[in-house]
Amino acid sequence: MIKYRHGGESGRAAAWAWRAAAIALAALVAFFLVRGCAFMPWNSGGRTSLRITVCRDFGREVIRDVRLELKKQPSAMRALQEVAEVETAYGGGFIQAVDGLASKYEGGAQEKVDWFFYVNGQMADVGADAYRVQEGDWLIFDYHSWEYSTFTPFLAACFPEPFLHGYGGPPAASTVIYAPGRESEAGEIAHALQLAGAAPCRLEALTENWEPQPGEYAALVGTFEELEKNTMVREANLHPERLGLFAFFRDGELVITDAQGREARRLSSGAGLVEGLGPRLGDGACALMVSGVDEEGLREALAVLAERRDAAPTPAIVVLAGQGTL
Repeated sequence: MIKYRHGGESGRAAAWAWRAAAIALAALVAFFLVRGCAFMPWNSGGRTSLRITVCRDFGREVIRDVRLELKKQPSAMRALQEVAEVETAYGGGFIQAVDGLASKYEGGAQEKVDWFFYVNGQMADVGADAYRVQEGDWLIFDYHSWEYSTFTPFLAACFPEPFLHGYGGPPAASTVIYAPGRESEAGEIAHALQLAGAAPCRLEALTENWEPQPGEYAALVGTFEELEKNTMVREANLHPERLGLFAFFRDGELVITDAQGREARRLSSGAGLVEGLGPRLGDGACALMVSGVDEEGLREALAVLAERRDAAPTPAIVVLAGQGTL
């Protein structure tokens, strides 16, 4: 019987070469389908956009302010290490020094100056190594004294944060709480938040016992005489050291303190204040107080809030009619 070999050895070699090329091509296509598309401009699912601010004395001196993208949801510590030299403590979970600026407190024997970590204006309730960065987060690492108060849990000048990105994710709910007759002013704040990109928020009248619930982000609006009818507002201003407040209302005036909590200045007519009253750390229960000594001061506070963008992350915004932000 005659057997036909159809091209002989060279034909078989060519067939195997084509088969190998086809397998390689299929593998390459599979790679791009599974992994390669992650690098395409229309697919940003593998990246996290964030802002990092390194500063001292509650934002009064900004050392670094960087916007960047990193691999999806890195730890806050890892993000900081991308932009600065970092020394850690307690197993690597807490910050000891940034760019050579180190903690001055050791066993209570030295000065109470340390690094504090904030997320979108709220002090974190975990170390920087334990917090996973969310899309759009603003991470703030501030080096300051805690001689006056152990914690200052809210940086009001981060507005419109934390209403945009919250803590560990966008807020579940946002509310503007208004004193009697201040529904129009509440609408101004809600409009400013909506323009900044926040989800629509509801308006609600202030009651004596109102306080923010876990997961709720709220703004309070009214003159202090109107707001102090609320227990939380009244107690915060009577005991400012408990919340690390460096500005508070007392006897019809706005009192401003220095870093040690000593009275530095008193303001009367035309003085306005934007300040956070969040008493807890990172649980999404906080209130931003927008107030004034009088009607003029309240209008000044509302005006400065509407214009606030990319400001230094200070604990409070104090404004005085005719002089602007102090």
